[in-house]
Amino acid sequence: MGYSARTLVTTAPVAAALIDADGRVVAANPRWTGAAVGDVHAGEGAVLPGAGYAALFAALRSPGTETTICRHDEPGDDRTLRVVPVQDEAGVPGYLLTVEHNALESCPACGNPLPKEPHVEPVAHEEHVPLESVDSAKSEFLALLGHEIRTPVSAVVGLVDLMRALALPQDVREVVDGVHRSTQSLKVLIDDLLDLARLETDRLELTSQPLSLRELLESVAEPLQEEARRKGILLLAGTAPALPPVVLGDPARLRQVLTNLVGNAVKFTDAGEVVVSAEPLPDGQIRLMVTDTGRGLDTADRERLFAPFVQADSSAARRHEGAGLGLAVAARLVSRMGGSVEVDSEVGAGTQFRVTVPLVAAPADGVRAVPVPRLVVNRIGLVAPTARSTEVLSWLLNAADAEVVPTTLDAVMDGTAGFDAVLWCDDAHDPEAVRRGDRVMAAVGTHGRAVMLSTTDPRTGVVRGPSLITAPITLRRLVSAVNAERRGVRGAPIPVAPLPAGRILLAEDNEVNRGVFRRMIQLLGLECDAVGDGAAALTAVLEAAEPYDVVLMDVQMPGMDGLEATRKIRAAGATLPILALTATALRGDQERCLDAGMNSHVSKPITLPELRAALEPYLTGEPPAPPAPEQPEEPDEPVDEVPAVDLSRLRDLEEQLADRPLVVTTVSTFLTELGGRRTALSAALKRLDRDSLRAAAHTLKSSSALLGADRLAAACALVEQRAAAAVEIELATLVEAVDRAATGTAEALNGYLHEVGRSN
Repeated sequence: MGYSARTLVTTAPVAAALIDADGRVVAANPRWTGAAVGDVHAGEGAVLPGAGYAALFAALRSPGTETTICRHDEPGDDRTLRVVPVQDEAGVPGYLLTVEHNALESCPACGNPLPKEPHVEPVAHEEHVPLESVDSAKSEFLALLGHEIRTPVSAVVGLVDLMRALALPQDVREVVDGVHRSTQSLKVLIDDLLDLARLETDRLELTSQPLSLRELLESVAEPLQEEARRKGILLLAGTAPALPPVVLGDPARLRQVLTNLVGNAVKFTDAGEVVVSAEPLPDGQIRLMVTDTGRGLDTADRERLFAPFVQADSSAARRHEGAGLGLAVAARLVSRMGGSVEVDSEVGAGTQFRVTVPLVAAPADGVRAVPVPRLVVNRIGLVAPTARSTEVLSWLLNAADAEVVPTTLDAVMDGTAGFDAVLWCDDAHDPEAVRRGDRVMAAVGTHGRAVMLSTTDPRTGVVRGPSLITAPITLRRLVSAVNAERRGVRGAPIPVAPLPAGRILLAEDNEVNRGVFRRMIQLLGLECDAVGDGAAALTAVLEAAEPYDVVLMDVQMPGMDGLEATRKIRAAGATLPILALTATALRGDQERCLDAGMNSHVSKPITLPELRAALEPYLTGEPPAPPAPEQPEEPDEPVDEVPAVDLSRLRDLEEQLADRPLVVTTVSTFLTELGGRRTALSAALKRLDRDSLRAAAHTLKSSSALLGADRLAAACALVEQRAAAAVEIELATLVEAVDRAATGTAEALNGYLHEVGRSN
């Protein structure tokens, strides 16, 4: 018999057995033995006895109709044997037998007084199985089936990630990326099915731990940035100032609820805004709201919205795929938390979801609230498209100690309002936005701040004047933009201007770094060839058919390192600029690079604006600035106090490279290589091979720092610094710290991949 039939036997809430056409028991659950009618009690492998059961075997010889066998050997005997035809995957017939108890004076099959002899009545299935038993069996079956499906799907997901990390032809990569998207969707569906089954069977456990709702809302909005920008949607996340900074709840399940609600809002909103917020209620509960300006729902769709496997648009021509499980799971999760979900919607006028949950403030002792960044300006004029976005943006700015004045763009541009800063929403792709931006900047003057909240990606837009920030709008990003912090990176993603045409040779042995640096160079409008060691770099420079303008040379590489390659290049008479790429921070590094013949020194990890600044003097003919003096080494920071992974670094890479799939592939490659790196460290320690230990730590440190894995990078830096002189027991302690940090890094990066997969 097939898997499904066996699973039905296992999960059946009554005594059940699966038998073949010869009456042999193929599978049985624990309730079967001793629970059958009369002498029908044989275990697995036995053949059911025929004496006294002619009616039963007559039923077996007549498949296609469910049959109920009533046998009442003793007064008050309430047991009923039911026979249901089933088939395996090859079409071989068999039968599912169940024994049910019916505390009735009459037979449930025929309605007559309970007789002494068996008799047969064909019946419809739904007339005999209690509804609650069927629901329970279905839920348990769904859970068990989901777990079985997840095992091969997890293997497929991992194998596809490995394939995406390989160098593939473009046509093959497109196919692999399609498989990746499909497997991620399937994985999300399985997760939803399992959660639905756990909720239906009351087996889902909730946790209670401190969490910051502001950070939770922002983490939900972050993965949706790409879709929001593509659609031109203002995506905004904020919390009311009166909200407790830390509350007690289940962060994973709250994130799951909000991810479904906000993801649906972005999916079904074609223009306007999606606003997710949290605020306290007078009764002590907290309300989470997701408001959009999408297409809206009619009354019939609202009434069936939270039913499983239902979509508001279920027509064959619907534009959005999905199983319709997300909202069903979200509603049941909220109910388990003791809360409720309400929805208001009107066709053509948007939708608002209100989730009310009893989240209490976390005790002050031992809980560190997330610090709120502060603005350097006081009076801010705010121009937002709707009352809802105006309210939530005001919350964000008020939390950062600013006085907010809602206004209009015309009132700002007449120059009489006297604002320290102006924030307004616009489209960076609209040529008229250039004119509006110029007028706003003129109105605020040289000492004021002008920040455009762009609904589209400014990197491909026409606006270049004011500071720009785009979806998702969060507190820290908003403050960074107003304070003019981190220009060109995530706080205010101003496009980096291309450099004059040029050819760059990149020598970098680390595959993770090589892929990212090469993409950065291409984004600067430059041609790039990449090699993996110093010997290949030497050959490329000396034998190039067309000369390179600049070489970016990693210092530590296997075989011939960057210093030796540079010396040989200079010895051959080549004078092209060579810039050192190094992840070390040891005193004397800069001097060693200059002594080898390099022109400058660039420390990894490096951002796109920093790389542009390093290359610009050598491509424009401007004399480069003299190298800054080396700073004294900072005292080592305790490794355990450094965050496992700074996920904002990955978001920065997504923005700088304008290529989320590349970042995902880079993270997958790093995780694939991580096990081998850890093994290499352990093997070098066991041999007490100090050179190999230092080299392995250096390589892992470099790629870790690039991806924001600061704790792992810091642990590797300690191994690298002390590999030459430390005693064996100290090195063992340092390598153990690397191993602990690597475990935390893997968990955090896998979480990043999971979130990206759910948002794709």
